[in-house]
Amino acid sequence: MDTCKACGTILPFSGMKCPRCGYSKDEAGAAGGDASATIKPFNTEKHVLIMNLTKLRDLLGENEELETMIKPQSEFPSSDEKIYKKRSLMRFFWPFLVGGIGAGFLIYCISLFIMFSSMVDASSRDHISSQEAQTLVNNAMGDIYGGFIVAVIVAVAIIIIGVKISRRKRDDINSNADMMNRIAAERYQMGLKNEKLIDLYQSNLGNIKRYENLVPPEYRTSRKVNLIIECLKEDKATTVEEAIAQIGAVE
Repeated sequence: MDTCKACGTILPFSGMKCPRCGYSKDEAGAAGGDASATIKPFNTEKHVLIMNLTKLRDLLGENEELETMIKPQSEFPSSDEKIYKKRSLMRFFWPFLVGGIGAGFLIYCISLFIMFSSMVDASSRDHISSQEAQTLVNNAMGDIYGGFIVAVIVAVAIIIIGVKISRRKRDDINSNADMMNRIAAERYQMGLKNEKLIDLYQSNLGNIKRYENLVPPEYRTSRKVNLIIECLKEDKATTVEEAIAQIGAVE
């Protein structure tokens, strides 16, 4: 282990270039072995200033980027619960079921009314033979069976159509509910990430306050702080005020 001959920094490896002031034995040997002839005296105060300004620049830059990414937390769901409910088949089918049964019953009642009307007309005659009476009874039974069959067919047809329509409506609504719940869950996860960004932004603001007195408020942007740092590194200035004067002259 060796030390730098220019600033006294401890070097992990003998002969390596100093990470603090940049002094190198090889460069000093090429210049005649005099470290002071090739390396300027190390300015500790300026070095600390540059380090603090660099931290300020990085914090400002990160917050400037976060400001473009952060959205109001109120835009995101507060939980990942499913807010869109699915519907059952019966929710859409019951009107068809009631309508089919009602239509069948109505048709059957109409057939009975017609049958009884015909029987009343026949019984109002003065004379009716036994053969006519038997024919009348047969016709009445036929009307009863026929009306019942028609009523059942109509009711079953309405119910079958209702099942198909209800199933399609249920599938469409449930598919849309699944999609909306999936979107809500994704937005909830985005809200968690957004909340972390807000926490990071607030934490950075707290750290920025530790360094904000280094530069005036109008120069507290990552770009302007970086210009100040460049002026200090290039030895165009030794203080922030001098660097600001240099920047003002350039701009």
